[in-house]
Amino acid sequence: MLVIPAIDLIGGEAVRLEKGDFATKTVYARRPADKAEEFARAGAKLLHVVDLDGAKAGWPVNLDAVAAICRVPGIEVELGGGLRTLVDIEKVLALGVRHVVLGTAAVERLGLVEEACRKFPGRVRTGIDARNGEVKVAGWLEGTGLSAVEVARRVKAAGVSLVEYTDVGRDGMFTGVDHEGAARIQAEAGVEVVASGGVASLADVRACKAAGLAGVIVGKALYEGRIQLAAAIRASQEG
Repeated sequence: MLVIPAIDLIGGEAVRLEKGDFATKTVYARRPADKAEEFARAGAKLLHVVDLDGAKAGWPVNLDAVAAICRVPGIEVELGGGLRTLVDIEKVLALGVRHVVLGTAAVERLGLVEEACRKFPGRVRTGIDARNGEVKVAGWLEGTGLSAVEVARRVKAAGVSLVEYTDVGRDGMFTGVDHEGAARIQAEAGVEVVASGGVASLADVRACKAAGLAGVIVGKALYEGRIQLAAAIRASQEG
């Protein structure tokens, strides 16, 4: 199971929010590439980057920061936030991004997901962000009336083989990751799932591994020193 450290970008800086609320922004690094280097040294193989400005705007915004992160050796990058056209997907892949994570597009433009999967096989993932069971889009600001399982089934049919599920209500709150919800999506939709949101301790990492998930994304717990990345990676490899 992969342990995937997260970098959220606002104004070219690495930040974290609480429950997706932009008013709760805390800046953790003026140069996000420095955090990427730190995570690579700790043994991470994949980095989860979210362009929060892009998620709100509807197109990628923090391209300079993303390009700098992609130049860090020894770690691959997946990027989400504002990727709603094939042109923008091609643009960020050209920067060195390995996987694109489509969220809003997966709900509002399923045809784009299908086209991207055909053009870039194995490089398209879906971010499913939910609050109280309802999938949210546009930087978690808009509701959809859809369940996470329903969206997961749709994107699997479109060609996506992995989804990243976030319980928005837990994000940045250290209340524990929703590994049970993630496992339910994986079982009912028949697609690999990475869990995110609320990771507070190594127990969350172990719970995700025990649930048979593909991975877990860890953000604020790393920045606040509640979890050491190297220890989390070791926990993911136990047994």
